Amino acid sequence: MSKKWFVCAVAAMVASSAFANQMGSGDVTPNLDRGTKVLEGAGYANLMADELNFQLSYGMLLADGFEVGVVAGLRDSENYMSTELGVRAEYNFVFGSAFVPFVGVGLSWASVEADPNDIDTDAAVFSASAGMKYFIRNDVALAVSGRYLLATDDIFVDSDDGKAADDEFQILFGIRFYFD
Repeated sequence: MSKKWFVCAVAAMVASSAFANQMGSGDVTPNLDRGTKVLEGAGYANLMADELNFQLSYGMLLADGFEVGVVAGLRDSENYMSTELGVRAEYNFVFGSAFVPFVGVGLSWASVEADPNDIDTDAAVFSASAGMKYFIRNDVALAVSGRYLLATDDIFVDSDDGKAADDEFQILFGIRFYFD
């Protein structure tokens, strides 16, 4: 079931990227001005382990390059299920290029169930992230980011050894839409 949703999400990302690429990237000016709103879909899929991690976020730039927003996430595999809801802040380093590096922090509340580890708990999760966006249009960017997560309980299960831990590192790929 989760593979079907992943295929649909990838198809939507590719279709929107192809549509957005009609404008040449040489004349792109990233729309990161105060008041701009942001809608993002990000995640990753490990098809070999039948695992899907997907996040949606909505935010607003309170100052040029500085965004705050809300995030909702879902992570699902055969033996693990988590949902999260939280807030995040992000700062974009705008250098007049289509490439925009960024750093961010976040705080979310996660509800986790993991069958083999008998985990059924909630925890606060703190995150720190850094990444790069590539604007294919003034208002559409592809993004890749790494984020370190630290939870108040052992809620992250290692897919290799099955042990639970209170921290994890993830790499997310996403697409972001900016609008006024």
